Amino acid sequence: MDFFYRFINWRRNTQLSFEDDVLKRSLIRSSLLLLFIISAHVYLMTVFEEFNWQDALWLTLTTLSTTGYGDISATTLAGKTATVILLYLGGIFILAKAAGDYFEYRSNIRVKKIQGYWEWNMSEHILVINTPSHQGEQFFVRLLKHIRDSSLQSQTVQILTNQFPSGLPGQLSKMPGLVHYTGSGTLPEDLAAVNAQQAKYIIILAKQENERDSDSRTFDVLYRLQELNLRADALVLAECVDDENRQRFKQAGANVIIRPMRAYPEMLVRSLVAPGSEQIIENLFSSLGDLYLRYEVNIKALSWKDIVCQLIQQDLGTAVAYIDSETGQCKTNPHANSQITTNSLFIMANDDNAPTTMAIQQALANLPNNQL
Repeated sequence: MDFFYRFINWRRNTQLSFEDDVLKRSLIRSSLLLLFIISAHVYLMTVFEEFNWQDALWLTLTTLSTTGYGDISATTLAGKTATVILLYLGGIFILAKAAGDYFEYRSNIRVKKIQGYWEWNMSEHILVINTPSHQGEQFFVRLLKHIRDSSLQSQTVQILTNQFPSGLPGQLSKMPGLVHYTGSGTLPEDLAAVNAQQAKYIIILAKQENERDSDSRTFDVLYRLQELNLRADALVLAECVDDENRQRFKQAGANVIIRPMRAYPEMLVRSLVAPGSEQIIENLFSSLGDLYLRYEVNIKALSWKDIVCQLIQQDLGTAVAYIDSETGQCKTNPHANSQITTNSLFIMANDDNAPTTMAIQQALANLPNNQL
């Protein structure tokens, strides 16, 4: 199936490129011929009608454009004959053909941009390779939204994929700063077409987020990128399905390695903005290492900094959030001097030393400012 898509895309790209070349050559020939006709007519008007070159050029252009103001005209037989042959029989036709070639050439370029066959010659952009196997449009809409809300908001995003050969669908086609190229990250010519060597951020999505074989394809893409001699400050993020392949990805040039999380594209953005944070994010979803536990403890009018410091000093973990008693909302990372009143506290603790609720309550009860 992958070979079939490659063949179809190659045929389309070849056809569009052929038409583009034909139109370009035709436009150049028509323009050169038109320039010759204009120059010849101007020269003959200075000879036959004894016009200065300004009047000769004025007569030539107004006649060629069929405007015909009539303020200047040829009066000699030779001048009239030259005008009929050069402009009426040749120039007007060539001008119409050149205009037609130009508009068709522009239309062809527009089709190439829509279908993803236009080379944009970008630099310092975000390159996304592959498309999620399910709900790709929704994934990219959310990804673009979070990119625009981050410090990367000025970066242009280009998607390299075979999934949109007829153009970006629905909402994606209307999003500014987003283009795509129809191709594959495993083909060197396609990576060159999207200027991968000039991209500042490269995201390699797993072909199938739940299949280990996808890592082989990702490794192939990483190998191809290494051949391109990426810019020194480029950051390459690769999704890894099987944790055993993480070291291989790192050796192949991936700076950031993260598990596929299709429901949370914002995790990718966080990993680009703050490399290394992906490990913290993944630990939130893991039962190994750090544990994020909820403790039903009573706290009234204690400052957040006192709560955090007391728990750390007692080696009971790190407070990360709480449930506000008045609103019932979960508050994360409050300001240090915030006065906390809650019955539920979230603590990050080590899995080999998780504190008990009683230990947490006793530690906080010893704070001098506790009003309980």
